[in-house]
Order: sequence, then C-alpha cells, then structure tokens
Amino acid sequence: MNRTTPLRTSAATAAALATAVLAAGCGSEDASGSAGDGSRGDVDANARLYRVQATVLANGEHGPQLCRTLAESMPPQCGGPDIVGWEWDDVRAHRARDTTYTDPLDLVGTWDGERFTLAEKPRPAGGATEPRAPEAAADFDTPCADLKDGKDPKGGQDAPGSGEAGRQRVLDKAGKMPGYAGSWLDGDVVNIRFADAGEGGGPETAERELRGVWDGPLCVVGAEHTEEELTRVQRQVDEDVEGMLSSAVDPVRNAVTVEVVAATPELRRELDRTYGENTVRLSGWLEPVA
Repeated sequence: MNRTTPLRTSAATAAALATAVLAAGCGSEDASGSAGDGSRGDVDANARLYRVQATVLANGEHGPQLCRTLAESMPPQCGGPDIVGWEWDDVRAHRARDTTYTDPLDLVGTWDGERFTLAEKPRPAGGATEPRAPEAAADFDTPCADLKDGKDPKGGQDAPGSGEAGRQRVLDKAGKMPGYAGSWLDGDVVNIRFADAGEGGGPETAERELRGVWDGPLCVVGAEHTEEELTRVQRQVDEDVEGMLSSAVDPVRNAVTVEVVAATPELRRELDRTYGENTVRLSGWLEPVA
C-alpha cells in the first residue's frame, strides 16, 4: 500500500496557510464602523457570506463580540471576534452589571480574518446548524462487514482473552507495532488500522500477530498514514494555521480533523496541496452561505 509521508512545512507554506485563511475576507477590508461602538458596517456585494449561530456579548472591557462558548458566570463571560455593524436595538438583550448579552442568534455576515461584519439583521437561533460533508462526525461503525452484528467468525466473544483485560492487551500490543495507525471500539469489536510497514508488514500480518492475545471480535484494516505521521501533521497545522479552534487525530477516517473560525475554499485547497487530499478534514465555526 502506498502512503504519503507528510513533510515539515516551510516558512513559505506556513505563510500560504495564513494567507488562505485571510482570503475569506476578500473584498470586505473596507467595512466601515468600529466593532467597539456598534456602528453599522458596509458589506461589499462581492464578499463571501458566512452564517454562524452565536451569542453576542459586550462588557466594560470590549465591545460586541461573537461568543462560541459562554461561561455561565454572573455576569456571563466570553471571548471571540469583534462584530461590526452591531445594533443592540435589533435584538432582545440581557444586562448583568457592566455586561450586555443576547440569547443565541443566527447571524449572516462577512469575515476578514479578524472581524465579523453583519450583512443582515440578526434573527433568533432556529436550532443547531447541520455540519457539511466531509466534515460530518465520523462513523464509528466497524468497517468489517462480517462483524456488523458484533460477532466474530474468527473468534468468540466468550473465548479466553476476549474480556476487558484481553481487549486492553491487544490495544497495547497494536500501539507498539510497525505501521500502527489508530484504533477505536464499536461495541465489543476492536477496530485497528495499520499502514503498510514494508516487507512482511501491513494489516494481514498484524492481524495474525494480534490474534495471539485477542480472541474476541477484531477488525484490522489498512490505512494511508500511520498515527505517528498524523500526529506530526497535527502539530504542523496547529503551528501554521490562523484561526485554529481545535484539532485531533481521527483514527476512524485516518485523518487530522481541524476546526477553524472560517473554513475557506482557499484554506481547504492549501491543506490538500500540503498534506495530501483529505489528510486534513476541515470544518469551520462560520459556515459559508450557499
């Protein structure tokens, strides 16, 4: 099985990733108004629009800001990007000491890499937004069709070595083997990925060796990247990508999942070019308006 080993990103690549994030605001740099004073911003008709569900909060330290998460203290607290074009008269607001905040809202506007500029009046939130493929949550079902019912034709769930201790042994052993690419559980089924580790390596060899410590349901499948490679990619992306919110190594999809403020097409293309197509699965807090 062929696989691409990710290389260390150069300074030029890091700059390209940062530029790809900032490209989201192309055409919106001239938005007028201060985020702090709540003045209405002008939106370029050609600027890319984004939708987000968020609370807006202002206090004695900053003007209106988008809140991804709201600390349930009194008064409430949050930190997020400034919002331009905000008018408190457009919404129902709550006050606590020096803090003014809203209930969750559906907001549409542009993003310049630092600020969110309103393009429409805010509306009460209508429910959680649906994630877009391929960033939807991973399917943890076993990829082995003969194990969909949780039974293993190669072993028995009640056989010696199939209990919790045996499960831990097989996971520990797999993690030390060449080509290990991650593992997860689907009910009683232990699922493990292995990349081609050269002559005598790979999923088939690994499964034969793991059967020595695990008699329960076991699914061993191939992978393009090892866990070590994906961890290295994760560290590089954490360093190079602007607007990072979270990242993780996803063994189910054999990829690195990354959430940023705005998942722009430019950033997707740059990540695919740098690390290989779908090695980094990107999602954004701000969702592009179709």
